[in-house]
Amino acid sequence: MLIFLSLSFWQLTRYQEDKSIIESIESKDNVNKISVSELNDINNYFEEFTKIELKDNPENISLLRTWYLRSRVHNGENGYHLISLYKTNLNQFFLVNNGWVPLDKNADSSFIYQTLNFKGRLLDYDVQGVGQDDIPDSEYLFRIDKDFIESETNVMLPNKYIVLIDSCGSGVECIKLEEPYDAPHLSYAFQWAFFAICLSIVVLRRNNLITWKK
Repeated sequence: MLIFLSLSFWQLTRYQEDKSIIESIESKDNVNKISVSELNDINNYFEEFTKIELKDNPENISLLRTWYLRSRVHNGENGYHLISLYKTNLNQFFLVNNGWVPLDKNADSSFIYQTLNFKGRLLDYDVQGVGQDDIPDSEYLFRIDKDFIESETNVMLPNKYIVLIDSCGSGVECIKLEEPYDAPHLSYAFQWAFFAICLSIVVLRRNNLITWKK
């Protein structure tokens, strides 16, 4: 019974978190034009989901490396998120989630030469979990882990990375953070609570702590 109640509470918490995220995104709709220098300055604090547009000249920004973030669903299809590490002519680095590509990764390779406007939202890095550790020298990632990527590339990254929302590259579909996958967390919360109630009734009946009146 306690397990069912714990699952119900967990799903309810996930529902509240998703709702809070949407509200936070919707409240940050003004575009802040910043430079990569400002993004890399540790004294500058930007809240998660802040909408930004880099004002640096795209010609001074070059692509260093890409990874595929595993197990990402877009419009009901499985695929990857394309994660890219960029460098400016001033040796400043930043990480970008370009968007979704299908499992066969047939994104037009010419996207790396395409001029991007680097307009997107700032997100916190993923927290290292248990199991499925990222593998060095692999083109795949399980999570966007700041420490792992820094150790792989020997660079210092800003405190947040960018998820592009416009002009994401040829063959890459932009991610709509405002329209996330609608997981049925609330339905599951009620379901697990119902199972807990049913189990408690069975236990109480077996121990003759409750009886049905005929």
